[in-house]
Amino acid sequence: MLCRGLLKNVSIRSSPLAMFTRSISTYYELFPKTFQDKKPVWEVDQAKLRKEYRSLQAQFHPDVVKEGPEDQSSLLNKAYHTLKAPLTRSQYLIKILDEIDLTNDEVKKQITNSDPELLMKIIDIHEELSECDAEEDVCSIEKENKSRMKDIETKLTEAFAQSDFDTAIKLTVELKYWANLALAIKEWAPGKPIELIH
Repeated sequence: MLCRGLLKNVSIRSSPLAMFTRSISTYYELFPKTFQDKKPVWEVDQAKLRKEYRSLQAQFHPDVVKEGPEDQSSLLNKAYHTLKAPLTRSQYLIKILDEIDLTNDEVKKQITNSDPELLMKIIDIHEELSECDAEEDVCSIEKENKSRMKDIETKLTEAFAQSDFDTAIKLTVELKYWANLALAIKEWAPGKPIELIH
């Protein structure tokens, strides 16, 4: 069971949207063609989002808009990349819908400490990666990791559909670990130390 009171007591930084306009409350509202009802959702039409993002970026380009385009372009860029990736989208949804900031180190630590088995599993796989001598062994670990991440994304779809934030929080923290492993795999080289990023 998550200590929700403790998690919510950790301060959450103000959204950068507040610095841009008072009429926008979430990143979803920046892409009205992709999210027509403007409600925060888990499932995203990636092709539609990418098309709208490129169109908006063209509108806010400094050569087109002379007054304050950098802030607008920067905000659109951050919003797009947040909603595009499953991990950051899940973190963002939990933050705005359940008021828990999973990018906060203290919050992540509390959740991780509640699941020592997961942490041990992650440590074991990182050790396995660090002991790899051949690229084919790394490819095997990468394949398994991609499968794990895909499975978590499927479970997140179910969790958000049911507004099951406890499950979504645990899955998102786990997804973050596997995303870190994916980064370690990408940077792997024979004999190179593998750093476990929490």
